[in-house]
Amino acid sequence: MFENMNKTKVYAYLAGIFFACMITSNILATRTMEISFIALPCSILTFPILFIVNDILSEIYGYKLTKDVIYLGFIINLVVVVLYQVAMIFPSSSPNAPAFAALLSTTPRLFVAGLISYMASNLLNSKILVKLKEKYHNLLFVRVVGSTVIGVTVDSVIFIFISFYGVLPNELVVTMICCQIFFKVLYELIFYPVIRKVIFKIRTLDEGSLFS
Repeated sequence: MFENMNKTKVYAYLAGIFFACMITSNILATRTMEISFIALPCSILTFPILFIVNDILSEIYGYKLTKDVIYLGFIINLVVVVLYQVAMIFPSSSPNAPAFAALLSTTPRLFVAGLISYMASNLLNSKILVKLKEKYHNLLFVRVVGSTVIGVTVDSVIFIFISFYGVLPNELVVTMICCQIFFKVLYELIFYPVIRKVIFKIRTLDEGSLFS
């Protein structure tokens, strides 16, 4: 997987995965899936990958370089959503136009909720992991899972609260927040062995031009 690669190339690949999952999550969020009695946005399939990549970037490259990826992701997200909205302004004879609008349109409330939750949770996740690394240098599990628990909690609380407070019953809003936190943290726990293996492998690579 990492043959003929250095840390600079891996950084670029991780940033690409981060951006791809971010854009995909925005589209998947327009559809829900039901697991037993719980309805969750389909973005639950990809959005936790943002925190996994965030953890790897923060652990290997530090807060500054991770922050650059997060900021660029914010700009990309903003540009993509604006372009979607501009495209829907113009008349279209395409038979898929209504489906396009239904899939990619967004309300100002959801848009603001997504941007705020994205920035706050990802920056906090990275900052906490780096701080934990200073104190718990030999406890990778504590750093990765601990930072993710806080990050996904902040993300879920901000996004669900801004999006649905006053629209849905308070009990349902709380249930949605708790379910999202549970599934996102579970996602991280399931993939922790892979995360650990990737981090250890990247540590053995040459630095590359980005770090010279």
